[in-house]
Amino acid sequence: MRQFALNEVTSGHALTESLNWYAVLEGADPGYDTLQLIYASIPNPEWLSIYQCGSYTELAKVSPVLFKLDQPDSWIRHWRTDFPGLAGSLVGSEQDLAGVGHHLRTLVSVRVREGADALFRFYDAWIMSAMYPTLKASERTKLHGPITKWLWLLDDKAVLGESGMDHSSDDEQLEEGWLHLDTVKLDAIREGLAAKRNWKDTLA
Repeated sequence: MRQFALNEVTSGHALTESLNWYAVLEGADPGYDTLQLIYASIPNPEWLSIYQCGSYTELAKVSPVLFKLDQPDSWIRHWRTDFPGLAGSLVGSEQDLAGVGHHLRTLVSVRVREGADALFRFYDAWIMSAMYPTLKASERTKLHGPITKWLWLLDDKAVLGESGMDHSSDDEQLEEGWLHLDTVKLDAIREGLAAKRNWKDTLA
């Protein structure tokens, strides 16, 4: 996991590899119309609803939205200037939109320590960047799947999670709920959420 100053990311220094870049944004924030923001910023965007398939189709209207970025550095500047409070992250992959979306759907639900399933805010930079260091190597490999780079934008910095593994379509097929949140992961997530609340207070 590496850290960058935010201006290094917006100047493209962290986005130099020849990957397809995508953003995944919160779709249930009452303060924002995510699709409207996307269409206002990107002509003819390629996008999909993460909840559109599988067990969560009925929640499609509040689904996280995954969409392709032709100019990720420009998008980041726009996002951070105009709607910084909207939760999201960026992912870089060799796969197309459908392939990345298929993988992200395996992260929609997680198993918590009591054994119950819960919806997981895998797109939230503050949650993911806080939890990432607690993952075992095998869990990181599963988390990344076809995603080579996962970029989380925080206050004035960005955190980059990178996969050291080559991914192929023949790799392990993950089921929803494969990720288990034990006490260590849950504590890290709480710390990430506390940091996010403090940051959002500075935006108000």
